[in-house]
Amino acid sequence: MKPFSCIITKATALSTAMVFAWSLGAPKPALAIPVLANGQGGVNCGLCHTAVPQLNRYGRYVLMTNFSRGLNKHLQMMQNRSLPVALEASVHSALVQFLSAGFIGPKVSYFASVPVETGGFPASAVDQLWVAYNGLARGDGSLQIGKFPTPVFAPWTSQPLSLSGYGLANLQVGSNDSMLADNRWGASYTQVGHLGWIGNVSYLTGAGPIESAFHSAGEGAAWTGSIQYLSPESRWSGGIAGLRGSYPLPSGANDSYTREAALASYSGDRYELMAMGIVGRDDNPNDGASPPANSHGVSFETIYGPLPWLHVDLRYEHTDDGLGSSAVNYIADAAFNLRPNVIVTLEDLASAGKRPALNYQVLWAGPWYRNRFPPGTIARAIPVPASADAAAIANGRSIFFTGKDVNGARITTADPSRFYQSCAVCHGPNGAGGVRLADGAVSARLGPHAHMLDRMGSMGSMGSMGSMNGGTTPWTVALFERAISTGVDNNGDTLSPVMPRWKMSKRDLHDISLYVLTQIR
Repeated sequence: MKPFSCIITKATALSTAMVFAWSLGAPKPALAIPVLANGQGGVNCGLCHTAVPQLNRYGRYVLMTNFSRGLNKHLQMMQNRSLPVALEASVHSALVQFLSAGFIGPKVSYFASVPVETGGFPASAVDQLWVAYNGLARGDGSLQIGKFPTPVFAPWTSQPLSLSGYGLANLQVGSNDSMLADNRWGASYTQVGHLGWIGNVSYLTGAGPIESAFHSAGEGAAWTGSIQYLSPESRWSGGIAGLRGSYPLPSGANDSYTREAALASYSGDRYELMAMGIVGRDDNPNDGASPPANSHGVSFETIYGPLPWLHVDLRYEHTDDGLGSSAVNYIADAAFNLRPNVIVTLEDLASAGKRPALNYQVLWAGPWYRNRFPPGTIARAIPVPASADAAAIANGRSIFFTGKDVNGARITTADPSRFYQSCAVCHGPNGAGGVRLADGAVSARLGPHAHMLDRMGSMGSMGSMGSMNGGTTPWTVALFERAISTGVDNNGDTLSPVMPRWKMSKRDLHDISLYVLTQIR
C-alpha cells in the first residue's frame, strides 16, 4: 500500500495538470479569485494585483484595512449567499488549499485559507483564519482576531511575486526561528487615519494548530506596532514597524528579541521600486552558547511589466544574523499570465559562493461563479445599444477596473504629480460612489443617472440631479467624455479638483464613457 503522502502528491500533480489543461482550452472572463472579485461584480485581477499573487497599491490598501476599504460590502454579502469558496493549487509546492473570504455583515469581514495536507482535510495547521470587526472609531478602526500574517509590512511580504520570499522576513537568528513571514495567532487593531496614514498594533502567539492558538509555549509571544502610509491614490507608500517578543528555548530559558524595519515603495505606470531594511537584537540567540547578536538586512527590488501578461521581478538582498552567517542573494523571477487565473513563474536564485538555483511554479486559482446572486438583489446593467461595439465595452471595462486599456497602456492624468489606480478605486466596482477618499472628499455616483456631489464632498441644496446653473441635462456619451477629460459635468458646472482630468486617446475616452453610460446603473 502506498503511503498517503505519495498519493496526495500524485493526486495534486494530476488534478493540477487537468485543471491547467481545462483552463487553457476553454475561454474564460478575466476574473480574479471569486471569493473577493466575484463579490465585486466580477472584477479583473488587475484591480488588486500586479501579477498574482503580488499586490498593487490598491490591493495592499484593501488587505491592510481587513477588506473594510475598497470592496463593496453589499455585493460581497450577496455573493456569500451563493458559494464563497475558491480553490488554489500550486504544482511547485504540491499545495492545494481552499479559500473563503468576504463579509459576514456590513462591519464584519473574514478570511480563511485551509490547505489539504498529508493526513487529510482540514490540515492540522491552517494557513490563515481570521475575522475582523470594522465598526470601531466611527468606521476607521478594525479589530482582527485569529491567525494572520505578522503585521510588519504584511501587505508587501505576505504576497510576493518571487518564489523564494523575502530573506529579511525569513531571517533566523540562532535557535530563534520566529520570523516576520509567519502567519501567527493573535489579535490586531488597525486605525485608518487621514491622508493615507494607517496605524497598527498587535499581540501575537504561536503558529501551530487551532487547539493551541493562544498558547505562547511554541513560539512565545510578541507585540508589534507600525505606522504606514498606504493610499491607492499615491505612487509612494511605506512605513516603519517594530516587534518585541520572547522566544522559548530548549533549556527552558527565553530569547528576548526585537526587530525594527523600514520600507519605502514607489509605483510607476508599469514598474515598482521597493527598498526595505531591518535590524534586530537577540539577547540569548543560542541558549547560552553564544553572546547577544545584532542582526540586519537590506533588500532592493524592482518589478516591471513590459507586457500585460509578463512581469519581471529583480531583487538584491543581504542578510546577516549577527552570529557569523551572512547571505547575499540575487533573485530574478518572470511571471507569465497564460490565463487570468493561471500563472507560470520561473525563478533564478543566485547566492554568493553557491550554484544558482532554478525554481518554477504553476499556480491556478478558481473556480469562479458569476451572476449567482439571488434574483432582484442587483439591478441589471442597461442593455448595450445595437450600435455599440462589444470591443469598446470590453476596453471601457478594462479602463474602469484597472486604469489600463486592453493593450495594457496606463491611463494618466493631466497633473503628473497625481495618480489614481482606476475609476473603480474611487467610485466603487459598481459605480455607486460614496467612497471616502484620503483627503476627506466623497466620490460621486456614476451611470446614466449619475449625480455629482457638491465639491465631491457633500450634497448641495439643489438635490441629486440639481445644478448650480439651474436645470438638468441628461447624461450622454459626449457629456461623459467632457466630464472625464475636462472636469465639466452634464450641466456645465466645474467638478471638484479632486476629480482627475484624465488624459487618454480619443478611442479610450469614448470607450470608458460608453461603458459608464450603458453598463453601470
